[in-house]
Amino acid sequence: MKDKKLKVFCIGANLESYLSLKFLIENDCIIDTLITLPKGSGENVSDYYDLHSFCEENKINIIDTINVNNKETISQIELQAPDYLFTLGWSQIFKEGFINCFSQFIIGTHPTKLPYGRGRAPIPWTILEDVKNSAVSFFKIDKGIDTGDIMFQRSFDVPENVYAQELYNIVAKELGFGFLELYKLLLLNDEIKFKEQFEEKRTVRSKRTSTDGLIRFTDSVIYTQKLVRAVSKPYPGAYCYYKDKKVIFWNVEFDTENINFGTLGQVHKKSKKGLLVQFIDGNLWLNNPTIINGENCESLDLKFFKLGDKLGYNAQDEIYYLRQLTK
Repeated sequence: MKDKKLKVFCIGANLESYLSLKFLIENDCIIDTLITLPKGSGENVSDYYDLHSFCEENKINIIDTINVNNKETISQIELQAPDYLFTLGWSQIFKEGFINCFSQFIIGTHPTKLPYGRGRAPIPWTILEDVKNSAVSFFKIDKGIDTGDIMFQRSFDVPENVYAQELYNIVAKELGFGFLELYKLLLLNDEIKFKEQFEEKRTVRSKRTSTDGLIRFTDSVIYTQKLVRAVSKPYPGAYCYYKDKKVIFWNVEFDTENINFGTLGQVHKKSKKGLLVQFIDGNLWLNNPTIINGENCESLDLKFFKLGDKLGYNAQDEIYYLRQLTK
């Protein structure tokens, strides 16, 4: 499979990028250069993965950049005259100057059945929308957002009650297989057929931030169960507040007994794993609680929680107390 005439770059800076790049290297693909974030600059990327050591071990050149569209980055790429770019995980929009750095084209990917689900946070949104069957789409990058002509799609079933990490791993596996297939086609100089996306079938998802993981006890148990799964690792997690601590819950289960009733956010029971908590239309087990201590996540002893206490803040009471302090 080795052919140095084919000059392939990759771009990525997250866990998905690592898993896909590792798969390609293990299958004898020659990746010339990785474009990635500089060391220590991935704080705002929830699933950031530092790929510098991996690239050094596998003799892959590195171009560090925070903005792929700046002149310095474009100049570095143009000096190396690459043919193709495999997009393994990058959230910036590629502008024309960057796209033109590659003599052939940029292969983009998106873990939805494009044109459905264009945009941001595809894995959390897939869980929140309760999608049963999805795909990783491989397409030719243009100046739009996930709008390029489709090369092919690798379909997969979304497991019932899937958590973000499991879905993430499924996507990374399909990504690796898809890029390996493309690499072989490019080596053989086989014709790649492109299929235009049907714009009338498009949907576009908006970005998500860590604050979207806030647990609201006025939400339904069905929605909250999906939320906890959708923003679990490698994402920041679903959270609420208790005793002035931000508590993150990484696992969730439905209440099978349905015999407890109380006020919103009230703790009914404790188990070895977590708490049975009241929501607007029933109860949920919120499990595996942790708190942030500096840069680390620390498990919480369930003795920290008292039966009958309520999680979260009562906004009106808190405003009242604050107003009393300012008088």
